[in-house]
Amino acid sequence: MKYAYPEIEGYFDFDTRKIHTLVIENPRLFREILEDFRLQCAGEEGKGVLSAGDSPVEMASHLEVLDSFVPFDLNKRSLLSKLTASLEREAVGVEHYERTMQFLRDAEVFLDEIAFSLPCEVSFSKLSVGSLLKAASPEIPNEGSLCEKVLDYFELVRELDREKLFVTVNFRSYISDGEFSLFAEAVLSHEYKLLMLEGFSKEKLPLEERLTIDEDLCEIG
Repeated sequence: MKYAYPEIEGYFDFDTRKIHTLVIENPRLFREILEDFRLQCAGEEGKGVLSAGDSPVEMASHLEVLDSFVPFDLNKRSLLSKLTASLEREAVGVEHYERTMQFLRDAEVFLDEIAFSLPCEVSFSKLSVGSLLKAASPEIPNEGSLCEKVLDYFELVRELDREKLFVTVNFRSYISDGEFSLFAEAVLSHEYKLLMLEGFSKEKLPLEERLTIDEDLCEIG
């Protein structure tokens, strides 16, 4: 994947073995780039271009901005929806199909039994694998350190949805340099696509490829 923005020279190549950090000290440009991500993730037109295999792709499907880390909740609505859909596919797949159908039949019999004494007929027309899974409210254990949870989120999105570019906003304000070093190694070993958007500079690590844009819009590599 690659990302380019008109006011920034060159582009970011996320297929390289580096953690990409974009430090923007100019408030206007910082705000405009973040707004551009938000607009395009909502399906609107914008300035920035995200590409895969040298062809532009929609940010709404291929990019995710993470800017809330306290607390960081793995159980985001979009991810839980994908999780439920994945569980439903498993339930009606070859391996589990017979048990699933028997479970639905048993559930229907039980519901008919408890409704028998009521002074009216009761039907359960919406009884299905999907409705039972939604009623069960599947959740992902929200455990571990902040870095561990963010890494878990990257992997879950990749497995349940697709490969995406993740943009973290001021993430280094929440973690120490030591934590960042371990986090960077894990990101690179799993080949996640990551752009760290920061408002100020912190210690640069060997695994990091950084571009700084100062208040006067001068670019420092």
